[in-house]
Amino acid sequence: MKPTAKSPEGESSKSSERQLVALELGDEIYGIDIACIHTVLMPQSITAVPKTPEYVKGVMNLRGQILPVIDMRLRFDLPAESHPKTRIVIVNVGGVAAGLIVDAISEVVRLPESEVEPPSVLLSSVAADCITGIGRSTSRGDDGVDEQRLILILDVYKLLTGSLSEADLASLAA
Repeated sequence: MKPTAKSPEGESSKSSERQLVALELGDEIYGIDIACIHTVLMPQSITAVPKTPEYVKGVMNLRGQILPVIDMRLRFDLPAESHPKTRIVIVNVGGVAAGLIVDAISEVVRLPESEVEPPSVLLSSVAADCITGIGRSTSRGDDGVDEQRLILILDVYKLLTGSLSEADLASLAA
């Protein structure tokens, strides 16, 4: 376990570090705050719901709770593909819960705030609207060599509610 970053006074400062779960989608790595994640599941039965956006694969039953399931590849306009390590990440933020289908979960990353930058204003897409920051992380590759990678940090609430109307959002809060 890595020690937390130290403030100038020598005290531990947990607020200067983010804990993210690294999700793989295609060749990119996205990070979601670990506090938003309820559980991670193997793929399971999903019931399709007519007249929903293409990226909403349907609903699933999780211990008696019916949750919408979103295919993150389709949400970010990536080609639909199946992967052997596909997982459904159950998230809950601001009273909104859903399952997110991702290619894989790679690890939990501790990222110092000093390694996170805001996204460029030049980025404009469905995905970019949900990105709150871009983090730099160093990890050891399969060949034993350290490599730097970028992690696109997602705002899960925006991801789930970004395409909803004000009336839809009000019904979620009720």
